[in-house]
Amino acid sequence: MEYLTVPEYAELRGCSRQNVLTLIKNGKLVAEKTEGALGGGTGGISYRIPLAACEPKVQKKYINRQKKLNPPPPEPKPKLQAVTLEEMSREERQEVAKWKNILDEWKEYREMGGPKKERDEEFVDYISKKYPEFHFSVRILQRQAQALREQGEAALIDRRGKHKNHHRAIPPEVFDIFSSYYLDESQKTVAKCMRMTETWIRHEGKEAEYLPLAASNTFTREIMRSIPPAVVVYCRQGEKALKDKMLPFIRRKYDEADFYSNDIWVCDNHTFDVFVNDGEHKKPVRVYLTAFQDVRSRKFMGWYVTMNPCSDATLIALRRGIEKYGIPKQILSDNGREFLTFDIGGRGFRKAAATTEHEAPTILDNLGIEFRTAMVRNARAKIIERAFRDVKEDFSRMFEGYTGGTIMERPERLKKTGKDAENFTMLPEFVQFVDKYIEGIFNKHKHNGVGMRERNPDQVYADCLVEKRVATTDQLNLMMLRNTRMQKVGREGVFLKLHGQKIPYNSQELNFYHFGEKVYLRYDPDNLQEVRVYDEQDRFLCTAAQVASLSYFAKKEEVAAAMKEQRKYERTVKEWKEQNVKQAQNELELLMWEAEQNQEEGGEQPNAKIIELKQAQEKRLAQAVGGEQAESIDYTDAVRRLREAKEG
Repeated sequence: MEYLTVPEYAELRGCSRQNVLTLIKNGKLVAEKTEGALGGGTGGISYRIPLAACEPKVQKKYINRQKKLNPPPPEPKPKLQAVTLEEMSREERQEVAKWKNILDEWKEYREMGGPKKERDEEFVDYISKKYPEFHFSVRILQRQAQALREQGEAALIDRRGKHKNHHRAIPPEVFDIFSSYYLDESQKTVAKCMRMTETWIRHEGKEAEYLPLAASNTFTREIMRSIPPAVVVYCRQGEKALKDKMLPFIRRKYDEADFYSNDIWVCDNHTFDVFVNDGEHKKPVRVYLTAFQDVRSRKFMGWYVTMNPCSDATLIALRRGIEKYGIPKQILSDNGREFLTFDIGGRGFRKAAATTEHEAPTILDNLGIEFRTAMVRNARAKIIERAFRDVKEDFSRMFEGYTGGTIMERPERLKKTGKDAENFTMLPEFVQFVDKYIEGIFNKHKHNGVGMRERNPDQVYADCLVEKRVATTDQLNLMMLRNTRMQKVGREGVFLKLHGQKIPYNSQELNFYHFGEKVYLRYDPDNLQEVRVYDEQDRFLCTAAQVASLSYFAKKEEVAAAMKEQRKYERTVKEWKEQNVKQAQNELELLMWEAEQNQEEGGEQPNAKIIELKQAQEKRLAQAVGGEQAESIDYTDAVRRLREAKEG
């Protein structure tokens, strides 16, 4: 920070030193007290006054004095930029050609003989009449000839005001600080960034060097001159804005030889910028359009107006398109959950890397449709985004309940109508308007898009339709059934989870033959009376009916019907048991017959080569036959005594 002494301040302000000291003592002038002979003080006490605290008039005088005392170094002469003819503008090439012709004529005129000084003056007079709009002199001709010899053709161009070293109203350091504030996603205005830059200069104590700043128009021109537009968009609006507004996009071919109608359908959701009367609750609501568009013809194929974009709305729109125009070969979608549902298009990038659970074929697999997703946050990949903008401009603006896409677009009349639903179109009537608009206006509108050639979508679709894949109503009903995840068959059968509710399904065949097995269900959301059951190999097993739960206050007839089903299942079990038990009895008879046969046949008696007699202890054996103890037993004598005892 720079300071002024009391004498310097007094001189610049045009007052006496005593007057300055009085201002300081009265607190009207900021100053720092110091000890030393700085001037303007008494008793060894002096003052120094910060330049920033001085009046603007004093600051300006001080700055001008410093410039005189310390003049800036002379600016370097502009260096000639070496350029080729290709790098020159058309005017610059014409200027070079003109000077080369003039110099060639001058050379020929001098070679005609005579004093060169006189010939040069005569030529200047001649060339000035030929080009009256330019000023010529002998010195100019000599300088241009020398420049051509030493520096080439580029030296013949008038570079005044075209070099990059001329004086700039905004110093580079100041503009760098300004740019750091301006190139930010907060999107501050030029005036706000200038104020912040000025604050930074004061904080750094560089007021004398950089203040005052140039005008706001000068900063605006410097932005346009120094910063590429793509950098401004990226820094202030973000990466998506850069891709959508600045970066070149990949152009697609739409020729008949490249692809045809029904090859690719693209799908997305659009929020209508319209309030409609929902009818049921008499509340103003905004509804959505789920639509499929043929890429080749830009024709809307199937659509559905819904209160809530979801997978069911997607399937309804798809089925409507298929029933009228056939099955597409490929569908391109964004990464919305309604399209990446596991049983419609698959989980996509949300699918776990490692999973052991069996994944059932998706609806698109069953239909033979290849499913692809667009890059995240890349609206340009789906032409349907452009179609939705046309719907907004041509259709949504026609309604009293038009809300506008932003608060800036919102009509003034909405403040009067407020949220009174009676002022808006009824929902069923709005749906009819949507159908008529798409079929009678959008699909009939001619335009000059790539590959359209002043034809409407209906015409292009018909001209480019080569193959149409169709399916019967029954086949569509089967292929477009929704899937569940794998589950085990339990005592209560299987369950379908919808909207937080568990709906039970069971049948005798399912419970009897597949208890404990892993299965998945396929169902029609519009008919939940029964489901189709498939195993892990995607084989159809059976159908299962919805099981109704009985209330404690159920009627006798309802209880009797439920018990009848139980008895029917019990009777099936008993019949199976009787069949299997009878078979077991037959097997026992066969087993006993085999045993008898084996007994009758007998078998060879084993003959041992050595027979070893095992003897019992003497005491125990004597007690057993009533004799005395002996070390050994004589069996002959024992037999004799037994026989005598028996005869006696």
